[in-house]
Amino acid sequence: MILGAICWFIVAVLFYGFSFGWVRISSDLYTGHLAGAVSKFVGYCIAIPACNWAGRKKTMLAILATGLLSNLLAMPDLQISSDWTLEYVACLFGNLTCSAAFSVIYLYSSEIAPTSHRGMVMSLSSASARVGSFTGTYIGLLYAVTDRRVPLALFSGLTCVFMTCVYFLSDPTGRRIPETPRDVEILTGNQKYLKENGVEEGEKTSGV
Repeated sequence: MILGAICWFIVAVLFYGFSFGWVRISSDLYTGHLAGAVSKFVGYCIAIPACNWAGRKKTMLAILATGLLSNLLAMPDLQISSDWTLEYVACLFGNLTCSAAFSVIYLYSSEIAPTSHRGMVMSLSSASARVGSFTGTYIGLLYAVTDRRVPLALFSGLTCVFMTCVYFLSDPTGRRIPETPRDVEILTGNQKYLKENGVEEGEKTSGV
């Protein structure tokens, strides 16, 4: 639950940080908003099909790796054309990955939480996201008072923390949604719990 709350906090920081920084996608405000809206739509559309094809954890790690790469690519000063820079293109992909990550973490959290505690888990996760949404807008304001690489570096660092948390979460892909905390222990393969509670080998691998 703690790892999930951290994930929700960071995804909200990234989501709102990019949402309030669309001017970085283009030199023109209206073009930036249009490009940002299109990238969010694409991010939402590819998230679920990618989860069904590659699994929740692999999809999330791939999305975050793409987002991390986009933040790093946005740092160099490289003019592509008279209207576009490498920063604009990279931030466009970063905006896409934030939207996709938000969709996947919502699905991920609801599937990994047991039915008996799902409401509490999702409420705490949403509360963490609200704190992250406030924080993300202020990180976006750093563009005006510091070098643009500072907020990009913060986004990159938070993405690395996000990837670490996801790495230690179990993958619920193809398994029955847990109904009780006991099911979660079986799902995560907690060997100590399985031995202490005498869970049979067949039950351990029965798809819970």
